[in-house]
Amino acid sequence: MDEIKVVGARIHNLKNINVNIPKGKMILITGVSGSGKSSLAFDIIFDEGMNRYLQSIGFPPKFEDEKPFDLIEGLSPTIAVEQRTTRVFNPRSTVGTKTGIYGLLRMLYATEGILICPICKEPVNNNLECDLCGMVVERKQIKHFSFNEPSGMCLSCKGRGYTMHITEDLIVQDNNRNLIQITKAGSAVFADQIRFVEQLPRFYDFDIKTPYKDLPDNIKQVFLYGSGKKLPFEWDSKTFTGILERVFEGIIPHVKRALAESKSAYRRHKIHENFMSMKKCEECDGYRINEQAREVKIAGKHVGELAMMTMDELIVFLESISEEHVRSPQGESMLDSLLEGLKRMINVGLSYLHLNRSLPTLSGGELQRLSLMTHLDAGLDSLIYILDEPSMSLHEKEKESLIDILKELKDLGNTVIIVEHDKRFIDIADEIIDIGPGAGVNGGEIVYQGSIDGIIEVENSYTGQFLAGNIKLPEKPIEERKIINTNTKFLTIRNVKTNNLKDISVKIPLGMMVGIAGVSGSGKSSLILDTLVPLIKPFFKRGAEIKQMKKENNNENEENDKDLLEYSGIIEGWENVDEVIVVNQKPISRVRTSTPCSFIGIWEKIRNIFAKTPEAKRRKYKAGHFSYNSDNGRCPVCRGNGVQDLQISFLSSFTIPCKECKGMRYKPEILEVKYKEKTISEVLDMTVSEALELFRSQTNISNILKILDSIGMGYITLGQPAPTLSGGEAQRIKLAKELGKARKGNSLYILDEPTVGLSFYDAVKLMELLEQLVKEGNSVIIIEHDPQILAYTDYIIELGPEGGPKGGKVIAKGNPEEIKKSKESITAAYLSIS
Repeated sequence: MDEIKVVGARIHNLKNINVNIPKGKMILITGVSGSGKSSLAFDIIFDEGMNRYLQSIGFPPKFEDEKPFDLIEGLSPTIAVEQRTTRVFNPRSTVGTKTGIYGLLRMLYATEGILICPICKEPVNNNLECDLCGMVVERKQIKHFSFNEPSGMCLSCKGRGYTMHITEDLIVQDNNRNLIQITKAGSAVFADQIRFVEQLPRFYDFDIKTPYKDLPDNIKQVFLYGSGKKLPFEWDSKTFTGILERVFEGIIPHVKRALAESKSAYRRHKIHENFMSMKKCEECDGYRINEQAREVKIAGKHVGELAMMTMDELIVFLESISEEHVRSPQGESMLDSLLEGLKRMINVGLSYLHLNRSLPTLSGGELQRLSLMTHLDAGLDSLIYILDEPSMSLHEKEKESLIDILKELKDLGNTVIIVEHDKRFIDIADEIIDIGPGAGVNGGEIVYQGSIDGIIEVENSYTGQFLAGNIKLPEKPIEERKIINTNTKFLTIRNVKTNNLKDISVKIPLGMMVGIAGVSGSGKSSLILDTLVPLIKPFFKRGAEIKQMKKENNNENEENDKDLLEYSGIIEGWENVDEVIVVNQKPISRVRTSTPCSFIGIWEKIRNIFAKTPEAKRRKYKAGHFSYNSDNGRCPVCRGNGVQDLQISFLSSFTIPCKECKGMRYKPEILEVKYKEKTISEVLDMTVSEALELFRSQTNISNILKILDSIGMGYITLGQPAPTLSGGEAQRIKLAKELGKARKGNSLYILDEPTVGLSFYDAVKLMELLEQLVKEGNSVIIIEHDPQILAYTDYIIELGPEGGPKGGKVIAKGNPEEIKKSKESITAAYLSIS
């Protein structure tokens, strides 16, 4: 068949739609956020394509009461290249291992690397014989250059490139607490030392109620590292009463011993997560490989050094290698393959990454472009590729290269289906499918299908009206812009060398909306998220924030999404703000049982409402009975997940609805209790907009739902598993949670591409809300690529001129009108200012 025929698609908010999608074309599915685009592309076309493929290789059919469609014909093997964070990558998986480029480097070093005599430490000759002592050296194998193999990894850090250390700052997370409070805060780790700590004033001259910051250095030393001598502690227990002569161990030695000896996985996890920080491995200097691998060099560099170069730097290095360094035909072939792969990385806008970059540290957009590159390398045809907002995190300048790659995929004979809002991608599509007209229950219909010329005539298409110029992103007249004057206060960061930043100093005006611009890898995140945030955070409720941060991420292991972070710089002007709120795109959790309603804090309130219903009281059900994490109420088979995982050898996993509860998460008797005719499971399946109507009278619930709805998040469901949220969705949920708190004013909000994943229609709502924050006396810093959003800000700081080592400088600064006139600015050409 020359088309994909879908009849009666009805999953989520799709309303029994019929659509015929031509194959071998570039198809763009668009519509407002929550209209049903992803439901059609991923939950219908991709899922059914995956189901049929799995059945063809012997897996049983997916268990479903009924299919979410009547008919699908014409499906080819289907590949999803998406942003969603459902795939939890092994932290040992890196850009180099994912793309295969690191494997090619290892092969090159095994073939062409200059070996060193282990005795004389001098290079051996072509016969692998040392000219000085005559020792014959064996050629290294590929595995000897791998940080995932015992024969190649640095044993000190086990190939991670970093080691974990217990630090004083993490033991004492709040200098205003006294020793008793600090010790009690070490629950399940060192709180058992309280009976010793509270007696320390008997042996040393200090008041136990004195805040830690005011204690003499010798008392701090004893508390952290021990007494070094026996002390007569008074003791009273079931087995002993009297004086107990013993050395006070000290909190840090105690924690180290617990880490080494404890059989409790929970305790070890808590130590890692709450009281340890990363430090570059001193043995391998962060290169991950052992000394033997580091001794083998090509053109004076070992494989670890190459793996830490950006793609740009690595290309320059490899192109400079002469015949003296690569002598064999095999080596020349490997070199050609390496350069070809690296140039593809440049073409998808990833020139600033290095091969050792851990995959969990990449954004959804970066992961998607990385996957796209590997698929293109495969050179397959007749497939269906489905992409989820490939424009995410790309500067306007970089979109052209990605568009060329998508065209190349299509020209190979594949069908390319793109879920996207970006006008540049709409322009290149062979056919547009517009779903809507609105979000949630107001969407789910085919509003338009055809060429770009026809959609602008469709009045009930938000996309068409936007393309026709009838709907516009917010514009800010010059007279309404906040301006810098003698009353303006600043945050100043000096001498910043983090990552690729070139010892820069930046003054950020407060009391206005500031946009941080620049191409991918220019240094935007390095300046704001990797420098400003860690420099300023210690001044604002440090202990409470660390505790909250750990609480919200307590499902991660110590390697979850971290990368080596060595920031530099001096901050001035922090006293000009009262609090700092960082809203990033990291997942709110990586476990399915975490949901939007639990994250924003209304889940317990909803369960309490159910527990107060007459039927629940009659059955003596408590709030815990309505928790899918409690044995009292959850389905015993899927343990409240609603799904069961099928592990597949070469894929991560494939989920099917639980056969016992049919995806409802609960025991049948729990679902007999209703609030306003809704079961607790039905409430979890409600969108934010639907739940807002149900709980409108419950202001402690409806207030934060109103905020979510106002920033274009009315379409997500309360019980959507956190790992299925995109980075942009996770960020906006975090923002809603912060805005739901009692707001101070004179706060600093830092956001990382807040409009990612939003249609222009919803971006308007978000920008108006951020502008309201500024009007209330707050400061807003947004890292952003969208030129229309940047044109709305009061002040822009642009980094560049390019990514990686060719970036890291401030190339332009000023209001949008000034940036537009700048000859150095890359963004200027794309700014539309009326």
